[in-house]
Amino acid sequence: MASISRRMVNPQIEELSRLELLALQERRLVAQVRRAYERIPFYRKNWPKEAATLSSMAEFLEIIPFQSKQDLLVEQEKMMSERVAQPGSQVVSVHMTSGTTGLGQEVHPLTRLDVEAMGSTWMYQAHWAGLQLGDAICYTFAVGMQTGGLSSFPMAERMASRFHQMGPYSTEKKADYLLLYQPHAFIISPAYLTRMQAIFEERGLQPRQALPQLKAIFIAGESYTVDWAERSIAFWGVNISEWYGLMQGGLNLCFSCETGILQNGQRGHLHAMEHRMICEILRPGTNEPVEPGEEGEFVATSLFREAFPIFRFRTGDRVKRMASVCSCGRPMMSIEAGTVARYDDMMKIRGQNLWPDAVDKLVFADVTIEEYAGLVFIDPQGRETVQVQVEFRPGACLNEGHKAQRVAAVVQEIQQKLNIRMEVSEAPYLSLPRFEFKTRRWTDQRRQGRAFIKYTT
Repeated sequence: MASISRRMVNPQIEELSRLELLALQERRLVAQVRRAYERIPFYRKNWPKEAATLSSMAEFLEIIPFQSKQDLLVEQEKMMSERVAQPGSQVVSVHMTSGTTGLGQEVHPLTRLDVEAMGSTWMYQAHWAGLQLGDAICYTFAVGMQTGGLSSFPMAERMASRFHQMGPYSTEKKADYLLLYQPHAFIISPAYLTRMQAIFEERGLQPRQALPQLKAIFIAGESYTVDWAERSIAFWGVNISEWYGLMQGGLNLCFSCETGILQNGQRGHLHAMEHRMICEILRPGTNEPVEPGEEGEFVATSLFREAFPIFRFRTGDRVKRMASVCSCGRPMMSIEAGTVARYDDMMKIRGQNLWPDAVDKLVFADVTIEEYAGLVFIDPQGRETVQVQVEFRPGACLNEGHKAQRVAAVVQEIQQKLNIRMEVSEAPYLSLPRFEFKTRRWTDQRRQGRAFIKYTT
């Protein structure tokens, strides 16, 4: 395969051989494990004493146990006393994962070095995609304590870029701001990119003329089809770059290189930042490493986190290890673009994590509701839409006015608690499916592909 013109961020890393990279990785891992055992009470309580003298990757894989989300949620109130490495780890920021409710569960303390590392990791993707120092970037996600948004700020600071946070505004207003600010790149989810295209089409705008400075689009958080990628690249006229990350592993872990999300009509590579993390891809049930070209669970270990590093975290994410070598020639292992998914039922809606049981709790808090069903799809205008139908118990004896009030209350509860707008309506009694085993109340039609449909009146 012919090589491509590479945009190097750190040639000392990107030009290593595979064996040299693995040797560097092992040295950093040994130092990180020993430091964590010495300075963090949480690990001294949960690891064997052999961790204090760990000397190799093989030993790490043998004696260090896996971590899960539930492990990290236990006694989280002792975060500052039990989970912050001491001495020498002054916490300057606290970030949350998006969590079961979409508003945050796990709490992760960060030192200034941790924050700096998150921003510098972004630099690889930014430069690989063609951005330069001083370029303007628009961010479409809403930013709270969730790390995905917060981590982009130190990236913008390192690039000395104009960084425009558009999260709180409507889609129409965001389109206005894209035209006003004329960014060199913007950050968005795949579904929302579909919606943004619909807005541009409604206005008769061609991105090549309306956004002449645009160099790249960055996406994350959802799977997509190759057809969707081809149409998106053709419409926007620029390469699209994807990233994959998680707070527990040190945030942004895998990025597209210069080739973007497609290579010769096939899915592209997301290169793992293996000089900063250990990436295990394991077969569920056996915990054996997958072979190239196979799917497995992504298990992450951070090599640079200072305050509270995470080791062998089971993400629950299904990824596919690439069988081929990327044309860029970098030594990093890579996963397939566009196919990262969950092994559980979690859905990503408008940048928020949504678990069905979070909706269960809110809907069934109303004792007059007997059953419900949810549907997620892209409507003809390209908008990511969530519809919920509820059945009222016949014995509740509610008139139409009372039902309307309860439906409105469910809408409000979901909006306030989950930060996701859903359309809720009444369904005739017994019209919704009943299940005898493993209830599946949700249907996600986005997985069938993301069709662009031009809005017509």
